[in-house]
Order: sequence, then structure tokens, then C-alpha cells
Amino acid sequence: MKFFPFLLGVTSTLLLLPTALAQAPASEPTGASGILAQQGEGVVTQDMFSARAAKIPAAVRQEVLRNSTRFQDILNALLLNAQLAADARKAGFDRQAMAVNRMQLAAEGELARAWLQYYVEIQPDADYEQLAREYYLLNPEEFRTPEMVDVSQILVSTKERTEPEALELATTLYQQLVQDPSLFDQFITQYSEDPSAASNQGKFTGVKKGDMVKPFEDTAFALKNGEISAPVKSKFGYHIIRLDEHIVPKIISFDKEKPRLIENARKRHKERLRRNYINSLKSQKVEISESALEEMISRLFGEDTHSGGDVDSE
Repeated sequence: MKFFPFLLGVTSTLLLLPTALAQAPASEPTGASGILAQQGEGVVTQDMFSARAAKIPAAVRQEVLRNSTRFQDILNALLLNAQLAADARKAGFDRQAMAVNRMQLAAEGELARAWLQYYVEIQPDADYEQLAREYYLLNPEEFRTPEMVDVSQILVSTKERTEPEALELATTLYQQLVQDPSLFDQFITQYSEDPSAASNQGKFTGVKKGDMVKPFEDTAFALKNGEISAPVKSKFGYHIIRLDEHIVPKIISFDKEKPRLIENARKRHKERLRRNYINSLKSQKVEISESALEEMISRLFGEDTHSGGDVDSE
């Protein structure tokens, strides 16, 4: 059997297989059952890989399988399982009662998960655009931009001077700015000790509440456009703040948010279908055989049936 070289390392030139698998519907086989990879006694067929690929949510399946690292991780995990299973069969372990029961339990779990995924996928689509629009109208605050300010600052730091010295310098600068506000940008260059001033020239744009230390924030949001504050004390020193622009909140249009809202509506609808189906099954009456329960307790605990606490049946 000839094996593809990507089994030693998936390369970009051999991603046609994962691309095809990514495009295959979760409920349909690829139609190829030949050996895909072998390691020791472990064999992985194309059908086995397709079945594993089908467990990946359809919305991200292509993205996952086009990624060579993720593809190889999945293949390596399948190969390891195949080798362990091959050794188990060789040792006859697959015929032991406990192994048979665990395989049956695993098969039940896989069938249940596959069916649940399939059940949700085959349900009729809702009008996702209408659901998205309803969500948009019912949650207006979610689509309102936050209040923001554009500010500039001069920071007189207390890092290498005393607090009185810093306040004295900041007060002197402020008094000069009261006389001539046009000096503000020049003072940023000459006096500001904010480490970021070299790169941003003391300007901070789109500042939201919570972005800055509270004394700075409280003052900045209280200023009027073009107004310069008196020195404001914070743990960094004294700030002289100029409000360059107050940006009032605005509503983001539905059209701008539409793709994201439609996708979220689709996810919520699928999750609601899944939850409702599961709840309908869980709501059915549970019937437990008392004699079988007692036998199960004896199996698990032997004669010491009370050491693990009582098992109640309702």
C-alpha cells in the first residue's frame, strides 16, 4: 500500500484531502474506504477519518481541516487509538466482558451524539434575518457606542520629585496656559513626563470610562471641548488635561451589525432546538426496577452495600 508523504508531516501541497473532507456533509460518507494511514498495527481508513471529521461543528469544519497542524493532530490521535485497539484485539481483551460492555457504552454515546447533531442539522431553518432584527430592536443598549473623549495631557510626575515640587510646577504651567492656551502642545513636548508622550504627543483618542485612572477620568469627562483643567492629582503625579473632543454615544446601524447578528441568531436557534429536544426526552417518566437496582448495588459494593451511602430511587 502506497502512503502519502504528508503522513510524516502534512504539507500545504497535500491539503486536498482535508479540503474535500471539510466540504463533505456530516451525514454523508466520502465514498472512499481505503487505508488513509497506518502506524504499526494501527490502521485509519478514509471512512474513519470522515467520521471523525463529521464530529467537528459544520460552521468551523473547513477551517479546522484546512489547518495542517490540526489535521495532523486528528490523524495522529486516530492512529494512536487504532494501535491501542489493535493490541487489545491481539491480546483478546476485546472479548472480555468488561471491555465488551464498555465498547457498547461507547457506541451508545457516539450514536447519541451523532444523532443529536444530525437531528439539529435537519430541522428547518428559521428566518434568521428577522430574528436578528428582533434582537437588535429589543436590545438597543447593546448597539450604542460608549461615551468617549479625545484628550491631551501634560503629566508632571512624582516619580523623581516630591509631591509639593510636582504641584508647584504643574500649577505654574497651568497658570501660563490660562493666559495662553496655545502653549499646551509645546508644553507637552517640553514638560510632560508621561512615557507615552514621545509616541502619542500626549494625545489619547477614543478614551472610554474605565480606561484611565479615576481622577483623570472624572475630570476629562466633565470638561467642555477645548477646556483645560487645573492640575489633577493621581498616583502618577499631576495631570493637566485638555478636552479635544467629546464623542457622544450613537446607535450602530442594523446593516452594520447584520452579518454578526444573523450568525448569532442561527446559533441561538440551533441551540434552542438542541435544548428543547433534550428537555423533551428528559421530561419522560423514569422507571427503575427495584430488583435490578438491588442487584446493581450488590455488584458495585458487594456485601458492604451501605458504605457508599444510600441509593434512592424515585
